[in-house]
Amino acid sequence: MEHIPQLVTDLALLLAVAAVVTIVCKKLKQPLVLGYVIAGFLISPAIGWIPNISDTENISTWSEIGVIFLMFGLGLEFSIVKLSTVGKPAIITALVEMALMIAAGMACGTLLGWSFYTSLFLGGMLAISSTTIIVKAFDELGLKGKKFTELVFGALVIEDIVGIFLMVFLSTIAVGSAVDGGEVALKISQMALYLVIWFVLSIIIVPTVLKKVANALNDEIMLIVSIALCLGMVVLANAIGFSAALGAFLAGSILAGTVQAPRIEELFKPIKDLFGAVFFVSVGMLVSPSMIMQNIGPIIAITLVTLIGKPIFSGLGALLSGQSLKTSLKTGMSLSQIGEFSFIIAALGVSLGVTADFLYPAIVAVSVITTLTTPFYIKNSERAYRLLVRMLPQSLLDRLAKREEKADEDKDSNVWIDYLKRWGMKVGLVVIAAVASAELLNAVKPMLSGFVPEPALSIGLSTVGILITGLFMSNLFYSGRKGEFWILWVENRKNHVPLLALAAIGLAVSCAMVMYLVFVLGGARTLWFLALAFALTFALARSKRIHSGFLKLETSFIGNLNESILAERQAELDDEERAFWVERQLYVVEVETTRTFTRNGTENSADYLFGIAYNLDLIAIERNGTMIGSKLLPTLTKEDLRRRISDPHDELGIRKGDLLTFLGTEDEVDAYLQKLFKEDLIEEDEAASITLDEYLAGEDSKVDASCFSFTVGPAAEFRGRSIASVDLRGSYGSLVVAIEHNALIKIKPSRNTRFSAGDRVWVLADDALSRPLVEKIDEIEADATLRETLSAALPLSRA
Repeated sequence: MEHIPQLVTDLALLLAVAAVVTIVCKKLKQPLVLGYVIAGFLISPAIGWIPNISDTENISTWSEIGVIFLMFGLGLEFSIVKLSTVGKPAIITALVEMALMIAAGMACGTLLGWSFYTSLFLGGMLAISSTTIIVKAFDELGLKGKKFTELVFGALVIEDIVGIFLMVFLSTIAVGSAVDGGEVALKISQMALYLVIWFVLSIIIVPTVLKKVANALNDEIMLIVSIALCLGMVVLANAIGFSAALGAFLAGSILAGTVQAPRIEELFKPIKDLFGAVFFVSVGMLVSPSMIMQNIGPIIAITLVTLIGKPIFSGLGALLSGQSLKTSLKTGMSLSQIGEFSFIIAALGVSLGVTADFLYPAIVAVSVITTLTTPFYIKNSERAYRLLVRMLPQSLLDRLAKREEKADEDKDSNVWIDYLKRWGMKVGLVVIAAVASAELLNAVKPMLSGFVPEPALSIGLSTVGILITGLFMSNLFYSGRKGEFWILWVENRKNHVPLLALAAIGLAVSCAMVMYLVFVLGGARTLWFLALAFALTFALARSKRIHSGFLKLETSFIGNLNESILAERQAELDDEERAFWVERQLYVVEVETTRTFTRNGTENSADYLFGIAYNLDLIAIERNGTMIGSKLLPTLTKEDLRRRISDPHDELGIRKGDLLTFLGTEDEVDAYLQKLFKEDLIEEDEAASITLDEYLAGEDSKVDASCFSFTVGPAAEFRGRSIASVDLRGSYGSLVVAIEHNALIKIKPSRNTRFSAGDRVWVLADDALSRPLVEKIDEIEADATLRETLSAALPLSRA
């Protein structure tokens, strides 16, 4: 008789018992998770009614794989983009709940007479809810996609991330006699940096590679590639110091942003269900009746703290984050359990010898109990909400309702706050890029030391680090001169000093990061080399080519991150909507100049300067019923226009009473009009915006122009060149209003954006001036209405 491994026999028993028990649970309309836990209890060594599992070590390994695949499956359903939509509420909810549960756990342990470290670890175990249990419960109850479930998933991810740092903190203080704040902060900072590097590189590389090999990926290969990525990220996460669960979740989240996500999810579901079942059965196997009886008092106490504290504290966190009472209560009742992460923290405490041996089995028992209560809590959350509404005084309910209304009213942005946020983000990216470059290049340095001699190696690595950081420096200084900066600069002279101070701080930080790279990477630490590095900083900050590289990197990152969402939106468009989509994202507004002011002896138009500050394009000027500079305006840049409209002797010099026509996105136009309303330059009923396609098709259009698109061919003369260097506006009277690169459409791209082969470009073109452009395009894919006119005389039809 052929010998078979004991694992095969054990799996046969495990799955057979699980199948029978889950069928019974299904008949009784109970959650399948309950059936898996009961099955595990029945086949555990503690029960002798039926044969039990003997090879528990191998089953435990399968269980760990089950956790990994469950987290990977969750990531496939919850992309990072979706997480960002509930980011702030999720962070507040998770942090409030975790802080209060840690305090509650420490208080519970202290009252039970446990040591400080045992109580502290107990608090850490109670602070983190079970992602796998909640995912299974939501799936079985059909609740995925609800508003509160997205908040729950967001809070769970934040809990897992904070939980990793919590483990670093607990392990650090457990091995020392005192808390070394510097050491803990350093470890947490390093882990956060690795997480950012890891995530960004994955988003840039993984979707791009999948797109390049898409034709070779049949279902079998796609499944293998997906699992390889999942397990590879798990191994990398473990090497860096993260949990395997987080690595699997991030792998799924990265794939969730690709167009392959639905296909991968369908292929992977049977595997996730199989290993998930093994995991939940293994949890039930850890329950021992004798252990429960020996620690029945602590188990009851911890269970009560969990079942009462977690719903209250989680709900309070959601309420503080601005959510409604109903959403907060449902969120709190969904997060009312502990799970696999608690087991990890308990095992850590035991391995470090700082917690009592009974804590681990006690936590498993509490997890089993709260697993059973979770579906009950979730199913009855609506009933609990109605009961709570009847119990709370009407005055409190009215106050909560007013708070929600006030929160909606307070969504109007403040220009200074918006600018400071963006400035802070850009400065932070410079710092992160420098530190991340130093970390990665230092790791590579030993590998290259045998091939490149010193000091060439150190100088070369320093130069590479400076170039990488330079991409983000260019973003800081180029985009810093636009948008909110100019709005604030034009708005009030008092803003000049703080704006210049921020620019100086940005420059100082950039120079400091260059110095940091030189010293950390071992470059020549001499004054002449530092002077050269600072000179390189200024050159990078002002380099159009470097900024163009940043824009390309940014477009690739955002496009990969949003790939699946973009595909969904494009699929929802019919042929007509797709043909006119860009024109319907651009808006036109006409404003009569009502105020001019004199600065440095020159008369300026406040209406025009505010329009430029809000990144609008001036496309027409009407004076006393006559169009001014109709053939000149399409060829001038904003810088040329800003100079000429301030010259009273120039025909384009704007006078009071002129009618200005601006082009911009909906947000830009709305923000501009709101500014004019606040400055009392116009009344709210004096200006209204319309879409570009409506404007061009209307009888009142004041421009002889068309909006059409073309594809950049491999032999196009401006392929690889930036918008500014090609100068389509100056040469052909054509304003680039959108570019589609790698399926991502960028409305009103930066002038430093470079054309690539295959890009689709939309231009607002003067009918007469753009004729040479049409003749020079190698491969053109215009809309049907335009294509019909290409053989006819211009002007082009308005497509």
